[in-house]
Amino acid sequence: MNSNTQNDKSEVLTKHTRKRLKRASCFGLFFVILFLLCGGIIALLAAGGWVKNAACSVVTDDSYIFDKFNCQVSEDMDSLQGDDQVIDIQIPEGTQTTEQVVTKIIEEVSPAVVTVAINSLQYDFEKGYVDTQSGIGSGFIVDSDGLIITNQHVVSDENGEYSVILPDEEKAIPVEKIYRDKTNDIAVLKINHGGLKALKLGDSEDLKRGNLVVAIGSPGNPSGGVLEGTASVGYITGLHREVTAGSDFLGSVTYYEDVIQTDAAINPGNSGGPLLNSSGEVIGVNFGKTYGADNIGFAIPINQVKNRLEVFEKEGRFPQPYIGVSYNQRTVLLKDGILTGAVIFEVETNGPADEAGIQKGDIILEVDGKSLAEYSLEGIIQDTEVGGELKMLVWREGKEKTVKVTVGDKGE
Repeated sequence: MNSNTQNDKSEVLTKHTRKRLKRASCFGLFFVILFLLCGGIIALLAAGGWVKNAACSVVTDDSYIFDKFNCQVSEDMDSLQGDDQVIDIQIPEGTQTTEQVVTKIIEEVSPAVVTVAINSLQYDFEKGYVDTQSGIGSGFIVDSDGLIITNQHVVSDENGEYSVILPDEEKAIPVEKIYRDKTNDIAVLKINHGGLKALKLGDSEDLKRGNLVVAIGSPGNPSGGVLEGTASVGYITGLHREVTAGSDFLGSVTYYEDVIQTDAAINPGNSGGPLLNSSGEVIGVNFGKTYGADNIGFAIPINQVKNRLEVFEKEGRFPQPYIGVSYNQRTVLLKDGILTGAVIFEVETNGPADEAGIQKGDIILEVDGKSLAEYSLEGIIQDTEVGGELKMLVWREGKEKTVKVTVGDKGE
């Protein structure tokens, strides 16, 4: 091959290389310009926060990018559920903790909660027979001059001699007088002691499940003694209960209506002690628990007790309103429909109901316009003064009739 031919080929290759280099340079310049343009746009977006917002909107709150960009949880998330879907409990600033509330209640109330004891003779090898006091229940002071509330079943032995042991005093104080209200299972004890701290009686009308409660009393010690001033904490877990319960050392069992249910521990010896709300007010009188069920205790609503105390203050005793019937308040399925009321299965001869014409088999549906599907017959009777008249709507053999019953005094 001659030199001219080689020169021609070199020149062709050189031109081809120049074109390729020129073309590459153009592409490179294009990409540089495109890169700078995109970078500028991204910089602008970042400056405006758009990149951050876009990234935060698609990543999870536990990712690296979420932390790197310092993303925040959207304030509009709750609105997705709607106001009626979210429970929003507002807790005021400065609210005390539950521990502080309970501690305060126990400190303030305990001096007014007493141990009720029964007196007995026990043999001592050195002293012979000596008087002793055995704690059998609890109580609380309602008057600074020495009036104490407890359960009637705590002091049910009418031949027994009872004493009260105050928290700050070692010596037992004899009970001078006992006023018993067996129907409502409450009793008033009178001791000769002044200057006592009394508890404030609250209102049990507007109680709700979930309300904080504190029970204080003197439950029994397995070794044979009592644990004075024991406090247990819980909540109201039920209202308007009807139960058969017993909790005192004698094992008595009583039927109760319209009572408070709580998961605060109520043990033998707690009977007669106070059930307190978060303000330290008495809203119930503890009386026992059901057997075969754990963490379920009961208390008589304090409004029932206050009604009886008002009568006691006027008359100096507890009249026992009654109408002279035995019944079962329940729902009855009949061939013509369903009725709810008090089904009478026994009528006392010559009692108030008998004289008014109430018969065995009747179903009392209403009393003074109050449906027995909602109200307790016993509660209505106990809220009525002796001598008062009750207008009853009675179902008998497929027909309704109105009967007027004058409330008598069972104590007479």
